[in-house]
Amino acid sequence: MEDQPPRYSTLEAAGWSDDSWFQNGGSVKDDGRIEIDLDSRLCRTVSKLVTIPLEGQRPASVSKYKEPVTCDVQLNIVIQVVGSRGDVQPFIALGNELQLYGHRVRLATHPVFESFVLQSGLEFYPIGGDPSELMAYMVKNPGLIPQMKSLRSGEIQRKRAMVAEMLQGCWDSCISDDPVSKAPFVADAIIANPPSFAHVHCAQALSIPLHLMFTMPWSSTRDFPHPLANLKYSTTEPKIANFISYSVVEWMTWQGYDPFNVNN
Repeated sequence: MEDQPPRYSTLEAAGWSDDSWFQNGGSVKDDGRIEIDLDSRLCRTVSKLVTIPLEGQRPASVSKYKEPVTCDVQLNIVIQVVGSRGDVQPFIALGNELQLYGHRVRLATHPVFESFVLQSGLEFYPIGGDPSELMAYMVKNPGLIPQMKSLRSGEIQRKRAMVAEMLQGCWDSCISDDPVSKAPFVADAIIANPPSFAHVHCAQALSIPLHLMFTMPWSSTRDFPHPLANLKYSTTEPKIANFISYSVVEWMTWQGYDPFNVNN
């Protein structure tokens, strides 16, 4: 059996290590923002892995559509949301609108929001997890990146167990019967917010479409940096720096989940 390739070999060569990754190219501030030095060796390495489209290559605007959009196909749509009530509520409005077009909509989120979802007329599926614990973790570890005191106190292991529960719950929400009516359900499409994390893997496993939505900017753009990023640079063109900041924050956030990723 061939040996597995070394983990993060390109980034490790740039100076990253488990104990010092947040000191090489970025640091987390008390307000939850990430200060990123794009001139650092680590960030220069990460930037080489980012495909930057040419200026003017933007997605087509939906504003060109003048007539109401109709749908002759009725889909089973699962909406996966991890977060607070403020994260869940906008997706309830979206789910109700999708119902008007004849789609069957299931909202998969934390058990504490069950009555909130059911009272809105949507189907509900529990994915586990406690949003109050998640929020407390984020307050202690701004930007989702763990501080050393969290590592020492064992909070990472507890967070790891919760994330594992939610990932399994997201997968079950795509293929399991309705908990109340027992009506069979297999998702034809997934809508999700980025912190639900399992979304792309579920979509790939089922070969179905995925649409990511969030209540804050989360897709790379030249117009402004990632909302969690404070940029520091001298040689990088500002618009390119804005674009790269999204990939750097995403990479740093995943390092916060490193204890979950390794050996799984």
